[in-house]
Amino acid sequence: MPKINFKLNEFFKLKDKEFINYIFKQGNKKPQKVSVIFYVESPRFKFLITFKRKLLNSVRRNKLKRQIKEFIRLNQYNLKKIDCAILIVKFPASKIQLLRELEFLLTI
Repeated sequence: MPKINFKLNEFFKLKDKEFINYIFKQGNKKPQKVSVIFYVESPRFKFLITFKRKLLNSVRRNKLKRQIKEFIRLNQYNLKKIDCAILIVKFPASKIQLLRELEFLLTI
């Protein structure tokens, strides 16, 4: 049985500024209560987490980022083949609400 690595590698992070702008302008949009997911079809999965300007203090923003990264790390082998930018619009009422919205990344 092959060994499964559950470490979140650097190659999952979306870093190309021109491509990020392309995703926001030309990509598909999935609006939800707490977040908006912008995405384009891709042969791989890469992501970016961003926030609405001046939404939260840094402690809360970083906590949300850690929760999203943990969700992606645990589900990295089941994720859709898309490049996406996750825009957090407002603070979620609970972690469960945030994870329910991120389940879109698992649907095929």
